[in-house]
This record gives sequence, structure tokens and C-alpha cells, in this order.
Amino acid sequence: MPWIVRRIAFVGSLLLVGFVVFSGVEGLVQANSLDDRIASTTAEIEELRRDADQLAALVAWLDSDAYIERIAREDLGMVRPGEESFAVHAPHRGQLEINSSPWWANLLPEDAQ
Repeated sequence: MPWIVRRIAFVGSLLLVGFVVFSGVEGLVQANSLDDRIASTTAEIEELRRDADQLAALVAWLDSDAYIERIAREDLGMVRPGEESFAVHAPHRGQLEINSSPWWANLLPEDAQ
């Protein structure tokens, strides 16, 4: 009978060690996965902050007197007293330009980007 008890104790201790090792490896895998998610989320936050800064610059530009005057002159054809209005028509472009930046980034003046 004592040899059965020793074998049961040995098998039980092997199962216990296996469980502890498996739990430790699983914990390491989960920690590594969480670190990857934290890094990708941090990068996404930085990108969103840059976009927010550009949008804030756009809002400031759209609220400025310079933008309002530009729209009044270019789109509405308005002039100041004593000025004359004229239009220059650019030649037709053969191909479309492909721009990878957001649509609203094109509204900012060159020095604000």
C-alpha cells in the first residue's frame, strides 16, 4: 500500500508542477499581448493628437479675417473700394493629384501645416 500512496503523490506533484508552469507561461503570453496593445494604443493616441492639433489650426484659420477676406475675394468676387476685379483661368490639368493627407489639411495655408 505505501508504494501506491507514493505513486499517487508523485503523479499529483507532477500535475501540480505542470499546472504551475502552464499558468506562468499563460501569464507571460497575456502580459506580452497587453504590452503590444498598450504600444499600439499609445501610437494611435499620438496620431489622434496630431490630427486634433491640425483641426484646431483649421478652426483658427477658418475663423480668421484673412480666410473670410480670401473667400469673399475668390469665391464671391468682392473687391475693396478702389480695386478692380479680374479673373485668371488656369489651364486644364491632365491628371488628378492624389493626396494622402486628410481633406481638411488642404484648407490650411502652407505655413500652418
